[in-house]
Amino acid sequence: MQPIRKEPLNRGHDRAGFDCGDEALNHFIRHTARRQDERNIVRTMVFVNSNDPRCILAYYSTAPCEIHPPQEVRAWKNYPHPVPFLRMARLATDLSVRGRGVGELALLGAVEDAATIAQRLTAIGGLVVDAKDDRASAFYERYGFLPITEGGAQWYLPTQECVHYLG
Repeated sequence: MQPIRKEPLNRGHDRAGFDCGDEALNHFIRHTARRQDERNIVRTMVFVNSNDPRCILAYYSTAPCEIHPPQEVRAWKNYPHPVPFLRMARLATDLSVRGRGVGELALLGAVEDAATIAQRLTAIGGLVVDAKDDRASAFYERYGFLPITEGGAQWYLPTQECVHYLG
């Protein structure tokens, strides 16, 4: 596989050519992501082949959020307010590269963003994700994400773990 790089979504990317097999995620990248980025609602980062930078191999989008922390987390026990987090709202990999680790690169890109925000900009609790199904839950769990809700629909990776991934 050719070298892959991460960059912000822009007009030069071939959004129409992206297909992850999920119509809602395809629709978002094709019709909504850039407009939401311009309005400062969501940031979308794409992964492209360095030799063909128009072609989107994967993407993720993030936005700030607040959550009520799980009570079993000692650092937040009895904390009376929601805790700020970075939410990875979407993650998708093009079918052409599925199974080649590009989805992992995208997830680690979001983890890196959370670590950078926590270290350089403002305090956050980490990265939050919403798993759309059991397969997605298992994916996040493999990377050390912890369940927020019973049943594993919402997961989080604490800031110190995000920083740890940076090495």
